[in-house]
Amino acid sequence: MFSVDRQSFQSLSALALFTFAFLGSEFFFDSRIGLLISAEGVVGAQAMILGASVIGFLAYAPISKLAEGRRALRAVEAVGAIAALVAIAATESALAMQIAGCVAFFLLGSLGAEAHWSMAHAFEGSPSLAKGAGAAYAAGILLQFLSNQFVPAGMADAAVLCIGVTALAVFAAAGEHDGESAGQKGDGTTGEHTGEAMTSKPSGQITDQEQATRLDKIRLERANAGSPDQANRPSTAAANSPQQSAPGGAKTAIRAIWLLALVVLLACMFSTLDNVVTLANAQGSISVETWPRLFLAASGLAAGALFDIRERRYMGFIMFAVTVLSTISILAVEAGASPVIGLIVFYLSSGFFVTFFTTTFLQLAPRMRTPQLWAGMGRAANNLCAFTVSGVSMMLTQSGIAAVMIASLILFVLVSVAFVGAGLFRLPSTVKEREAIEAGLAAAAAPTLEETQAEFISRSGLTPREEEVLRAVTADERPLKQVADDLGISLRMVQRHLTNIYSKTDTQTRAGLTRAFFGK
Repeated sequence: MFSVDRQSFQSLSALALFTFAFLGSEFFFDSRIGLLISAEGVVGAQAMILGASVIGFLAYAPISKLAEGRRALRAVEAVGAIAALVAIAATESALAMQIAGCVAFFLLGSLGAEAHWSMAHAFEGSPSLAKGAGAAYAAGILLQFLSNQFVPAGMADAAVLCIGVTALAVFAAAGEHDGESAGQKGDGTTGEHTGEAMTSKPSGQITDQEQATRLDKIRLERANAGSPDQANRPSTAAANSPQQSAPGGAKTAIRAIWLLALVVLLACMFSTLDNVVTLANAQGSISVETWPRLFLAASGLAAGALFDIRERRYMGFIMFAVTVLSTISILAVEAGASPVIGLIVFYLSSGFFVTFFTTTFLQLAPRMRTPQLWAGMGRAANNLCAFTVSGVSMMLTQSGIAAVMIASLILFVLVSVAFVGAGLFRLPSTVKEREAIEAGLAAAAAPTLEETQAEFISRSGLTPREEEVLRAVTADERPLKQVADDLGISLRMVQRHLTNIYSKTDTQTRAGLTRAFFGK
């Protein structure tokens, strides 16, 4: 499907293991605490651990910046998460289990943020970013499915999750180490890839963002140097392309806010049906861990393949169509359709949603001032929404079809506005358009005629009088006698200066001198 090197494989593995450990631990927690509290209480307990994971995601960037040894920090986080999972499996107290769950998911959130940042760094500029995100998600779902099918509940289940957390910490730390050795700067920004750096970005190809940034840098240097044509040249970058903002610039920040709003609104839509699934699973009406979960893996792979078509040119349109399908699935379940049918449709849409918000923020992160914070922001926003609206969505699902239809319609309108605001209905540049940008970049980088001629004169070591003669004889085809009259010197003096110019510039004729002086 796509080729990966070592760093890419490690980042893919870390993200897949995070998906497995996070979702597996969530289901494990729900199953355990469901033995002690009511089905409705499970939804609230689940919201609490998701809220803890959001704090973990947000805490990763500042903690990593302060920590001296990041591998040691990852080891501490893994040990803490493992201890909390064991506590969930061993305790019979609902309160102790809730506390252990919050601790486990705080630490999983931090590990997940690192896995996302490793992925963002490894796949920066790659045309296969969505495929990678979809494949990692699908692999995590498959691991969870196999664990649910073949691992007995209880301590054995907890042991498998602990192994997954350990592997997550190892792969995440390895990906982070390779990213730093490949040129990651100490402040979190990315430098040039060296050594065994990521090769998923074709050699010699630069992204829209890099093109725009380099073009702006060239203009700024010329403006500071006083170049005659400095900033008068029009920009060749596509003004409407969402990828054209400078790193950390206002346009990028505004787009990030719109994307956050979009993910939150979509998460609200999915959270409503997710709570229906959680409630049905807690009541025993359906079994979430059985075969319908395979649709999550299939939809993640399909989403990655579809999103990456023509360099994610149509990703926004595809996700909007999936949103329409998701809205219909919510209405269908509330109208009395089979829970299993609704579950399948929901999982198909959910795979697209997860791949969408993962890809979107992995792509956005390198352009932000704190990329480690933004790489996993899609997952954090999704979990935050699940944490804050779980009670409201539960009340909504129990209020009847009329309330659900009204809420769904309002959400759909808001989601449509957010799609537009985030620029996802604008088509980004294609390869041909970027070639035009590259041509403009080369033109902007090329020295001006005045700069070329000044360098020619300096390199040849011409005197001021020789420079004057040079400019006169190359300006047009006037006879040398007329050149002499115009300069106010004798013809013999013009010929003597011209002989010296021929010698210094390694030319032999007036025509050859003209071509050399004008860089032809």
